[in-house]
Amino acid sequence: MRTGILILAAFSVLGVAAEDDKDKATFEAVCGSCHPTSTADGLRSEPEWKETIDEMVKIGAKGTPSQFDSVMRFLLRNQTKVNVNTATAQQIAPVLAISDDAARAIVARRSQIGAFKTVEELQKVPGVDAAKLAERRDRIVF
Repeated sequence: MRTGILILAAFSVLGVAAEDDKDKATFEAVCGSCHPTSTADGLRSEPEWKETIDEMVKIGAKGTPSQFDSVMRFLLRNQTKVNVNTATAQQIAPVLAISDDAARAIVARRSQIGAFKTVEELQKVPGVDAAKLAERRDRIVF
């Protein structure tokens, strides 16, 4: 049984990595067709990235809705910051590279105790991977 769980976890990680690779390739193809992708640097919030994509489309960026969804997923996972005191679980999970369950636990804990003030408080939420939060510390806003 334990081996089966480990195999499922490995396939899950590989699936996320493959999806991220696909999204990165789409990001590079769509955004790189107009400008160097390094232009999209720095951390922004999800609404800021959505606004940027909308602006790029207005000035002529080419892509399908599916491709722009892929670009947004890439940006969420790689270049987005999130306010853990106001964001939904769906907004928190991809930015902090944590499971949906862990993100829901953060939102539930926030509802119980109020706003988080430090990464250390976040790391105490049951089900949250402290190492992942530490890796993405610069993407957490309070």
